[in-house]
Amino acid sequence: MRRRSRFYSRILTITVAFMLFSSIAATGVKADVNGDGTDAVNENYMDKLSLKPLAPAFRVDTLLEWSPETDPDAELNRASVPLNQERFKGEQVNPLANPEAGITSAAITTWNHDEASSVGGNEFNVYAFDNWQLLDSYIYWSGTNEGIFAIPTPDIVDAAHRNGVPVYATLGFPWGQSEEGVKEIEKFTKQAADGSFPVADKMIEVAEYFGFDGYFFNQETYGVSKETAVRMNEMMHYIKRNSKLHISWYDAQDNDGKINYQDSINSKNDMYVKPADDGVYAVDEFFLNYNWNTSKINTTVETMNSHNRNPFDAYAGFEVQQNSYNTSVNTDALLGENKQPKVSIALYTPNSTMGLAENPADFHEKEKYFWTGPQGDPTLADDSSKWKGMARFVTDSSVIQNMPFITNFNSGHGKQYFVDGEKASILEWNNRSIQDIMPTWRWWIRGEGSKLNVTYDFDKAYNGGNSLKFSGDLDAGSVNDTMLYSTKLPITDSTKIRLVYQNQLGADVQLGVAYSEDYSEDKMKYYSLPESGEGWQTTVVDLGEDTGKTAYALSLKVSNTNKLENYSLHLGQLSVFDGKAEAISKPNNVKILEKLTKTAFEAEARLSWSAKENVLHYEVYQENADGVETLLGVTPNNYFYTPNITRTAKNASSDNITSLKVVPVNQDYVRGEGTIVAFDWGMGTDATEIENNPTSPNVALNAKVTSVSFENSAEPASKVLDGTAIGNSKWAATNKKSGYMTIDIGEEKTIRRWRVEHAEYGGEASNMNTVDFELLYKDENGEWVGAKRITNNTKAVTDIILDEPITASEFKLQVYNSGTSPWGAIRIYEWQMFESAALPRTENIMMHFVNAENNLGAKDKVTIERVKKGQTVRLYKSLDAKDVLIEMIAEQDGTMTLEGLDFGVEAGRIYYTVQQQDERESLRYSVAYLNEKVTEVVRQINNLPKLDELTLDDKKVVNECKVAYNKLHPTLRKQVTNYDRLVMAMERIQELKKDFNNGNKKNG
Repeated sequence: MRRRSRFYSRILTITVAFMLFSSIAATGVKADVNGDGTDAVNENYMDKLSLKPLAPAFRVDTLLEWSPETDPDAELNRASVPLNQERFKGEQVNPLANPEAGITSAAITTWNHDEASSVGGNEFNVYAFDNWQLLDSYIYWSGTNEGIFAIPTPDIVDAAHRNGVPVYATLGFPWGQSEEGVKEIEKFTKQAADGSFPVADKMIEVAEYFGFDGYFFNQETYGVSKETAVRMNEMMHYIKRNSKLHISWYDAQDNDGKINYQDSINSKNDMYVKPADDGVYAVDEFFLNYNWNTSKINTTVETMNSHNRNPFDAYAGFEVQQNSYNTSVNTDALLGENKQPKVSIALYTPNSTMGLAENPADFHEKEKYFWTGPQGDPTLADDSSKWKGMARFVTDSSVIQNMPFITNFNSGHGKQYFVDGEKASILEWNNRSIQDIMPTWRWWIRGEGSKLNVTYDFDKAYNGGNSLKFSGDLDAGSVNDTMLYSTKLPITDSTKIRLVYQNQLGADVQLGVAYSEDYSEDKMKYYSLPESGEGWQTTVVDLGEDTGKTAYALSLKVSNTNKLENYSLHLGQLSVFDGKAEAISKPNNVKILEKLTKTAFEAEARLSWSAKENVLHYEVYQENADGVETLLGVTPNNYFYTPNITRTAKNASSDNITSLKVVPVNQDYVRGEGTIVAFDWGMGTDATEIENNPTSPNVALNAKVTSVSFENSAEPASKVLDGTAIGNSKWAATNKKSGYMTIDIGEEKTIRRWRVEHAEYGGEASNMNTVDFELLYKDENGEWVGAKRITNNTKAVTDIILDEPITASEFKLQVYNSGTSPWGAIRIYEWQMFESAALPRTENIMMHFVNAENNLGAKDKVTIERVKKGQTVRLYKSLDAKDVLIEMIAEQDGTMTLEGLDFGVEAGRIYYTVQQQDERESLRYSVAYLNEKVTEVVRQINNLPKLDELTLDDKKVVNECKVAYNKLHPTLRKQVTNYDRLVMAMERIQELKKDFNNGNKKNG
């Protein structure tokens, strides 16, 4: 057996326990061949639960039926940044690297393809990959419950394209024996009588519409015939002949269709790299399975050469999922006599650096170790450490050849969002679509004396979420020249560089420009920058006297004569330009396409506007009655989704309108005039209750882990204490049926409630939920005492009130049975404890699922959809009423009707709650009801025949509706929501009269 990449669950990353001959199976995500029972990709949108867009996913049938006209998320999911075709490699800075070698990365990009927003969200903790300079291609590695195709999210495509890196969708057939899988492959490879491949044609259409660059084929289903394998190979030729798409192939299916991992390219699997008669290759990149050695690498090189293929089109797999850069990889087998790699490198789930990081900011430090190497300098990466760093094997690339080039060093996520140095939003966020081109070298510092430390600072930024921070204690006479960007910028007499920075006094700061291709220090020219003092300083450097030269690199040099302690410098923006870009006029046709009010204080919306040329991106703001502008989000697309529209009782306008403004930003970061559109809440702030009695804080948050039985390096026990399950934040222990972890919360607390989030909560299979586990605490004698044991658990979350409160500072989570899955491992996403016994509130049913009908007398009723069996529904006359108007327990899932009510004659609102067993009553929401007389008119209009069924005989009933409407007081007429239908009915009657009269005239 060999290491295999298995599709078996739709999760981020799953640690598995399949072991044969000391080989651990690499994990993947489920390809649900037949889908999840519905053709809809975005079920929450279809069910009116959310406007959040999801990335596309298909099985063969739904792919063939797909059309952007019927896909509600289509426009939002299109990439906005075309692939930069001007990528180049600069001077080789590490002698061990091979300029011909490349890296492809199969990374888990979102925490869950089927549930995560495809356009960014309100989480700082995201895989904000930004080492594009060392990457050749990016595989959007994911599985989906919708089928076999997982289409990349537009944010990662935009970030990659900005750096010249193509992105591939994942095409995954399930691992193992699967009759359904074989049938899907037969359907997938079906060839028409004219020789075309219908699925391939659709794959091309989908890729070109959404803007990604190719497909990664992961075919691991047993039972495929040789005939089908040959046809699949021809299908890939067909894609290559009829498009510019790339094909990446995983080393599983051999020439005969068998799943037969070779860990190399040889005579058994070389069909995929052989040229066709017309010279076209089926596969651009061949991802080798993980058990390669020197002999297999040599065979790969020989086989590729024999087919006139570049050996660097073969990528040796590094499986780094469980232990990230703590993984032992025999990289010596890759190297030739010159110590340079003989083939390229394929990384499997390098997003595992997230598991090692203490927080999202620290993630970038772990990424630096992974990509640059333990030396923290790409020029020094070598073989002296177990982990070498990717900069030891490949040379860096850049796309910076044209002006303007501008960067705010924005990594695509943050704790808040800054606009021109001021906080525009205090919410955590991520949106890789607006990630800047980040520095080429992390961090190459030339000089002498004390070394500066360069990091991303997420507490201070100019535009976006972070700035560059240069800091440290500097001995007298230190020089730090930090090489930032590899460029090929032609200097003209109008070329200038603008820098925005904050510099602590005491050091001299200079902008460095390399005017030689090898970045030689004697050809560097330095331009002094003024001292900044407090706040952001803007300085423009004129390069006009070097007209005709080429700038090959940009650097920032810090020199100090005297000793400096706690020195820091922040670089917020760097811009190279040779002219001013015109400000962009205000956007046209700004529309609110859809809105969804979750409460009287929170809402979602989708917007659109006409696209404009030369826009870098658009900023979307909201403004309430207090006049404060708050940033909702930023997008390069002209379609926009936000979940962040908010108001308070204090800042709400009397007309319940919030202004939304769309502001265009040009390539020089100059903002044009914004266009305002009104968001109507349709209700006052008294329509829903505000939480005044929240649950107590989680006292286990960020507690100290004092011991653990076992943990995967990239999935440590500390992750269950970080307050989130997003981003694969969990404790995982491969192959462990039982185990424990102990924590110290720092001081004694009395615990009354205990919550554990299991595998299913993180998106994994339900049979991976912990079955048998116990909470223990250390008593005053230092002995472990059991507080509560849970057995036979199948739930994704166990949230309970303890039988008796316990007081302690040290606690143990003991796992006796980690789950019933054959892929055995401990998988705990969160362990939380609370001093209060107050359980979470039941989530209330959204207001648009509730209808109140105010009929004459005591015949009023409330209809509530989506009630769950066992829930208690209560009605109240007002927001603060203490008495329950009516209460009912749902006997089954579905719609509940509460009748025999009397709201009174006038219009108003009725308030409702729901309560699940073992949870608190929900907050009160409300639904509006009409005046009784209005209800009667609305009913009369609704009972009119359909427009195309109206006849002259219906003249009387239409006229009766008109009379009833006119009898209403003018203020009540505004409540007749279906008045348009009455108007159309009256117009239709007039048309019928005219036709009748004209007919009589002709007959006469």
